[in-house]
Amino acid sequence: MKLYQFILIALILLMVSSCGRKEYTEKGILEIKKEIDSLLYNPEAEEQFNWGGAEAYSNFRAYYHNAKLIFINEDYRYREPGEAFNRYYFKDGTLLYFVGRELTYMPDKQFKNVELMVDPDGNVIAYDFVINGQRTGLDSDDSKKIIEHARALEKIVRERSSILSK
Repeated sequence: MKLYQFILIALILLMVSSCGRKEYTEKGILEIKKEIDSLLYNPEAEEQFNWGGAEAYSNFRAYYHNAKLIFINEDYRYREPGEAFNRYYFKDGTLLYFVGRELTYMPDKQFKNVELMVDPDGNVIAYDFVINGQRTGLDSDDSKKIIEHARALEKIVRERSSILSK
């Protein structure tokens, strides 16, 4: 009888801890992305911002729905020859989906395509990383850089936006 009670309690705790997180699966994130894409046809509001660092700088547009950040479209330029075009999808102020297309010229021309899905804690759920047409693994340093940069952009929006509900 005690084993039955233990299993029942463990199952209840598992179900309670997973409630509210069902959308943070690969399928759930793709559904959220699709919803955001449909909202982008007629965005409620948008603002332009810029970001700069020692190695790169960018101009980006933030898009809103119900006065909440849902999407960032970024034109990212390296100080050395190279550029990237990045799209960030947000829910409740947290990055969920990233798509990046990068072209660098040093030492040789290199094309990179990255798609990344993360949960609200920044854990990678799924990714697709292609360099010059060859699928490869995405190391944790690369995914951390993407997530940290998304957080930096979100912080700029949070601090400078005249639209974002604060």
